[in-house]
Amino acid sequence: MNLEERAPRSVRINCGTLDMRETTEQVASRILHVNAGTVLVTPETRDFLSMFSNNMGTLIEVSKDVRLKTVMADEIMGRDAFSGEVEPLLILNMSNITLEPDVTAEGLEGSWSEIINMGNILYPEHVAGPITNKLTSNMGGLASYRASAQLINGDVVLDEVYLASLSDGADLVITGNLRIPEPVPDDALDRKLNTVHVRGDVLCRAGNVRMLRSKYDPGAGTPQTTVVPDEHELAERDLSLTAGSIRSWKGRKIYANGNVTIHEDIDADALDRAVDGLVCTGKVLCPEPLSEVFSSVCDTLNTDVFFYEGTLWVVETDLTLRQSRLDLIDGTATLYNSGNVAIEEDVDAGQLYDRLAAVYNWGTITCFPDQMSAVEARMVVNEGTMHNAAEGAESDEEEQEEQGEHEEHEEHEDGTLTINAGTYKL
Repeated sequence: MNLEERAPRSVRINCGTLDMRETTEQVASRILHVNAGTVLVTPETRDFLSMFSNNMGTLIEVSKDVRLKTVMADEIMGRDAFSGEVEPLLILNMSNITLEPDVTAEGLEGSWSEIINMGNILYPEHVAGPITNKLTSNMGGLASYRASAQLINGDVVLDEVYLASLSDGADLVITGNLRIPEPVPDDALDRKLNTVHVRGDVLCRAGNVRMLRSKYDPGAGTPQTTVVPDEHELAERDLSLTAGSIRSWKGRKIYANGNVTIHEDIDADALDRAVDGLVCTGKVLCPEPLSEVFSSVCDTLNTDVFFYEGTLWVVETDLTLRQSRLDLIDGTATLYNSGNVAIEEDVDAGQLYDRLAAVYNWGTITCFPDQMSAVEARMVVNEGTMHNAAEGAESDEEEQEEQGEHEEHEEHEDGTLTINAGTYKL
């Protein structure tokens, strides 16, 4: 798009990276405002920033003759990525770059001129020299791994079958998460693993955690490690417990790596009989009448537990709350929202106050002023947002504009233009 044809002060730009290395004074005069995480300028174009209002994160001065490669998403680069470059590239990394073991120091030396790192770079130790030499700015993370290591891109589930497939004394580099969901023989771990370098998180059974920690690569730091007691059953999903689903349970111990919802049709005797222990890494929703029994099977001090009254309304996507829904329930309801709730205009604020026992909000609730007062009066947790529907669609459009949710170019009725992009060259 030719911005020189726009009226002065008529263009807004929202982007992650703005390249102003070839910007002319005439084009800069067309800009009204810029929102950008990173702005690239030359000594000649730097002064143009004073010509418009801006909200910038990082300003980087780079010659316009430099060939630029911007990394905005995870990239895995092997030896082939460092051959055939006519001129070296300036690497602007805003995501995660993983260099495979076959990358050579000579290849990297000839292919990259500079590195500006605002993300993470993982590389084999034999290219540490060129990486250090090329690094002109580092606001992110750098980590090396042994050149002899086996690089695994993604997650690993380490069970007995996987262990058997490894050579003895393996050095593993895992770019994702490592999980040991069921206990494995410690002697096999000791024999098969020399070092483990995990870039993500670790979930491990208690019986294996000491051995596994002894294998963590000392040069790579210690990953976040979640320890699952051996006697607990591991549930790696959200659990929804009803009277029917726990009817056959007897004294089960559960480690829930997600959220747990206990429904109101379960009575205290049934819960006491079914569950002997519960550890939950997410949130637990439990009926208030079960609070005493529940506290005997779960450490409520170290667990996010929310006791609710009446009917439970869980919203994880979108819900339009109509007057008829309030009319159809007996008693009260607890609203647990992590999605988007829109309350229709004809919903009576007084009845909304009477019917809602409590509101837990991590999402968005859109309603009218009197309704908002009723919701706020019943609010227990509000870590989300409340929108006034009376303000109309204008505020929604402004928010979407800030988040860059419009199409790349949007013409407005007042003659202004909004440009939204990940990377934009001005």
